[in-house]
Amino acid sequence: MKLPQAVHWVILVVAGVLFGWLYECPVWAQQTSAYRIETVATPPDDVAEEIASALQRQGLRLVRENSEIVAELWLRSTLPLKTSAAGYDALEEGTLVGVLNFPKGGSDFRGQPIQPGVYTLRFEHIPEDGYHMGAAPELYFLLLIRAKADRDLKASLDFNHVMALSRQASGTNHPAPLMLLPATTQTNFPEVQTNELGHVALRTKTLAQIPGSDKAQDFPLALVLVGRAEL
Repeated sequence: MKLPQAVHWVILVVAGVLFGWLYECPVWAQQTSAYRIETVATPPDDVAEEIASALQRQGLRLVRENSEIVAELWLRSTLPLKTSAAGYDALEEGTLVGVLNFPKGGSDFRGQPIQPGVYTLRFEHIPEDGYHMGAAPELYFLLLIRAKADRDLKASLDFNHVMALSRQASGTNHPAPLMLLPATTQTNFPEVQTNELGHVALRTKTLAQIPGSDKAQDFPLALVLVGRAEL
């Protein structure tokens, strides 16, 4: 049976769209399928008791397809928020967000090698000055700090203090940042999330609460654990 010309053209257009989609998507699909997420129990003993008791009971680990562990993450069970703003803007700079373990070492978003061990994660965003413009595709980061150097859950750490502690983790003149990707529009948790630059993030969520509120709300985040800035 010969198809009408109009139907023939529709089929060609749909086939072209599908072919283009399949041609463009393999990179992201391969990156996502090259990793899996597993659950992990309590954080290591290096974490201060006060901090450990404030973490979610169950952590997550990002694992490569060869079963090598990239990192293990425990988020704070309830994050304190400074405002009702959406996303990462609601967090106060210096807030302790969670704990990360690099069993075999790793690297930060600058590509700096990070020694094996346990680190706290404190929130910061890129300063709005000429020195940092274009340094990363996103503005928000969690900075690595050695767990043995960060023992106070409620410590109010200003920008300079967080930078100084994070430089100890990197062992260089630069702090050790891990970039956050937007996660507010996502619905699946936990999951591996990638962006167009090939960065691989562990997407998960916890709870967060505004001071004075008696109700906690979902707080999603996506932490880049594989990939670096193009410096």
